[in-house]
Amino acid sequence: MRETCRIPVYHAIGNHDVWGWGLPQADTTDPLHGKGMALQALGLAQCYYAFNSGGWRFIVLERTHPQELESEIPYTGRLDEEQYAWLEAELVATDAATPVCVASHIPILCACEFFDGDLAASGNWVVPGAWMHIDAGRLRQLFLAHANVRLCLSGHAHQVDRVKYLGVRYSCDGAISGN
Repeated sequence: MRETCRIPVYHAIGNHDVWGWGLPQADTTDPLHGKGMALQALGLAQCYYAFNSGGWRFIVLERTHPQELESEIPYTGRLDEEQYAWLEAELVATDAATPVCVASHIPILCACEFFDGDLAASGNWVVPGAWMHIDAGRLRQLFLAHANVRLCLSGHAHQVDRVKYLGVRYSCDGAISGN
């Protein structure tokens, strides 16, 4: 695809790009385990990066992390401390007049995930951390401190969703596998 596409292609690693998580017999010492295979196949040095295009600063994040709690889903959507510090430094270093787009696979915020199944059976909304960012509140605070964050793009959900919240547009354009 990259060789035949005439426009730049940028990748945001997602849950289907992670190899071996949740498999009891997986060799965790294999350099391709986890995100290693995706990095190699996509020619990326690391899972997250930033670039400028068309007057915007694009920040691509990688938010798929092994689930630390017992769950049938082996991952959760969140930033680790290293990537959060990097994101914060990127936002501080970006000129306040430059609009910022944050892109990722798992949505930071989307409304459609509240209506996918019976998520209110307990009497409270319970949206799995694998469906939407578990640290969305922390990221919202960071975005409030950097008003030039204007757009957050994601996929992952098998629905199309648009939310505008506190000056940021969150656009989930659905998973390719979700048609």
